[in-house]
Amino acid sequence: MIRHISDELVKKVRKWLGKDGLEFFEWCLKEHGRIDAVYMKEGIPYPVHFRDGMSVRNYMRYTRLCKKWYDHDFDDNWVRVVQKALNLKEE
Repeated sequence: MIRHISDELVKKVRKWLGKDGLEFFEWCLKEHGRIDAVYMKEGIPYPVHFRDGMSVRNYMRYTRLCKKWYDHDFDDNWVRVVQKALNLKEE
């Protein structure tokens, strides 16, 4: 289900990701065409959805800004949150 993503959530996720996290997801998008890419790292598949994406989803839970979301809502919407965080202009 597509959930409403608040500006507050996007700002918090952007701050939490920091420079390194934002650069990582920008790299994923540039090199692999998607934020939740699966790519080879030292000959082993690296599934961003299950690794870095899980960290993002857990942080989203921690913020308490997604109180009515179910687990599948986090799975289905975390990429949209990161995309919005990447597109957010610095204030």
